[in-house]
Amino acid sequence: MRKKNFIVKASGIIILFSTFNSMGLAASLPYPESFEDITNNEANYTQYLDESDVYYKRGMEYYRANEFSKAIDSLKRALELAPERSTTRINLAVAYINRGSYFFNQKSSLDQAANDYRNAIYYLKYDGYKLASKLEEENLYIAETNLNSAIDTAKTSSRLKIAKVLRGQGKFTEAIVEYNEALKKENNPEIYESVGDIYVAIQKGKLAVDYYKKALLNNPNAQNRPELHLKYARALQDSGNNEAAVKEFNVALNTSKDSQKNEILRDLEYIWIEKIKAQPRDASAHMNLGVVLQKKGDLEGALREYRISESINPNDVTTRLNLGTLFQAKKQYVTALRAYDTILQVLPDNVLAHYYKGTALKEMGRLDEAINEFQLVLRKDSGNSMAKNALFETVMLFPNKNDILSTLSMFANNNPNDPVAQYKFAYYLHSVNRPDEALDYYQRTIKIDPKHTDAYLNIATIYKEKNQPDLGVAVLRDAKKIMPDNKKINDMISIIDSEAATVRYQKALEMHTNGKYTEAIEEYKKIIEISEPDSDLYVNLGAAYQASDKNQEAIEAYQKAVQINAKNSTAYHYLGAAYAQQENYEKALKAYKQALALDPNNEDIKKAIASLNQLTSNNLLEKGILEYNQGKYKEALLTINTVLIKDSTNAEAYYQRGMVYDAMKKYPLAISDYALTVKYNPELVMAYYLLAVDYDTLKNYPEAKKWYRKYIEKSPDQQDEYVKYARERVSQL
Repeated sequence: MRKKNFIVKASGIIILFSTFNSMGLAASLPYPESFEDITNNEANYTQYLDESDVYYKRGMEYYRANEFSKAIDSLKRALELAPERSTTRINLAVAYINRGSYFFNQKSSLDQAANDYRNAIYYLKYDGYKLASKLEEENLYIAETNLNSAIDTAKTSSRLKIAKVLRGQGKFTEAIVEYNEALKKENNPEIYESVGDIYVAIQKGKLAVDYYKKALLNNPNAQNRPELHLKYARALQDSGNNEAAVKEFNVALNTSKDSQKNEILRDLEYIWIEKIKAQPRDASAHMNLGVVLQKKGDLEGALREYRISESINPNDVTTRLNLGTLFQAKKQYVTALRAYDTILQVLPDNVLAHYYKGTALKEMGRLDEAINEFQLVLRKDSGNSMAKNALFETVMLFPNKNDILSTLSMFANNNPNDPVAQYKFAYYLHSVNRPDEALDYYQRTIKIDPKHTDAYLNIATIYKEKNQPDLGVAVLRDAKKIMPDNKKINDMISIIDSEAATVRYQKALEMHTNGKYTEAIEEYKKIIEISEPDSDLYVNLGAAYQASDKNQEAIEAYQKAVQINAKNSTAYHYLGAAYAQQENYEKALKAYKQALALDPNNEDIKKAIASLNQLTSNNLLEKGILEYNQGKYKEALLTINTVLIKDSTNAEAYYQRGMVYDAMKKYPLAISDYALTVKYNPELVMAYYLLAVDYDTLKNYPEAKKWYRKYIEKSPDQQDEYVKYARERVSQL
């Protein structure tokens, strides 16, 4: 007679007590065919159908004895041996629920309790099993409710975070449950992929299929995820769906890196070989195996398979096309052309036959004939990108540049609504140094195709070359409105802004040096608007204000400098000087002490504290050089800046400060100082070399080349190693 069960609630956990459970531990609904049903029949107790029954009986004995851990181990083994047996599955879930409730109520171990509830949910819901009875549904409800209570008690908010932690701990089935909970809140492709990966890891690839499929469907960049297509393909293959697997393998093959291609080709080769073993007369399988072998470089093996396929189905056009491409790969062009022509005799409008014939003619050097074939394709299919690209590639092979120019011009003007034709002509004009005409055709390109990234980039490049960077940036910002996440566009804007900032910085310093403080201040402000926050830039702004007798503005600039970099001792030093100029000696002293705390060995700051006056500049430059040689770059900057405050035309000081900036890898600042060096002392020859090297480092090769040549011209020793290197770089650039 079945014992009565009843439901109660305790501590937020739904528990079921069975009258045979003398300990009163938390339990769930046992499956109708529980251990007690089996033991009522002695025959069932002594005769086992298979090994699974042995483990099942043992597990239920442990369960009756409330030894839930041992029960779980035995029932899991029984389920592994016979996964279709619902009796085993439901009682395994019951054992997990009971042990989880024991942990929750007796041990207060919420993590262990939660993991047991998760395992119960997994075996009932996520192990490829469909609930078949109301009792199973009730046990699932109990497990889910108890899990939520355990999580609420632990005050854990993010199910996704829990899933990631569990996965990292190797608790894969538990992680699957939490990832699925996270999916209820967001359709995140990364979560779907993670669940698929876990199923593969626990050798249940068939269950991964749907998750990988959803990962692809919900990922807007799926076409750029060959590894995800590859995972999906292998899961499909594991589930026996080879037809769908082949499609995914091909997608992965077309988008993957070269290092991955051989692995994918091996997978495809295995599929087609197995299909041929099952169906030796399958022409399509032989042809597809030939394609795989051809891609692997096994041309003879591919030819063998194509021949077999053609012998089975002599009228298959695809096989004949593949034969043509194979002979083309073997450079047997005449045979390849014959294969394409046999197709065109029967199907004169076959686009692929014309296309591949064109590529063969192109490789043979028969350029005019190749162009005719590509044009035939485009008459039938004006949007055929392969034919269009091949057409323009063929034109570029003309030996006479005038022929290239006239042909590209003809295509562009005859196809005014084709962005590719406009762009190709623009690009060629650009390459032969006809920028104004190129600009016109680039602009036509983006008018037809507002998302043509390369056209925008090249327009910006032309404006930059014409020394009109603002116009280039304006065009790029228009592009950014259409393509806000386009990395190439954003990177180009950053590059031009950076270069513009360098030019403006040099201009600002020149103004500053020439006493045009108001103009310098405006330039510093513009630089601040277009560049990353820079503490030294604010120091220079403050110095310009201070020179303009705008002491309060100078103080604010120095304060901003130390906000950006609280370790900028120069900023504190200058701030102290500004306060001293205001006769606010208390604040001046405080600023000097902050500078000294950052730079305790700096004698300038020590003397400033003592006298609140600047040191004389008699030996400051020599001191700055010594500090530079000792690697004390901040001290060197402070010293050299002091020299320049007193003598703004000191070329040697600019040269030494440039070397300090080089050592600190602040190349734009170094460039500005070297430019001022040669302005005030054109005979300080090494400055030309350092200008060239810094431009070279920043990849501004035209400027680098210019200054290398200037250095070679100025150098008194033409056999010097630096001169030799400069000549070498000029030839390379």
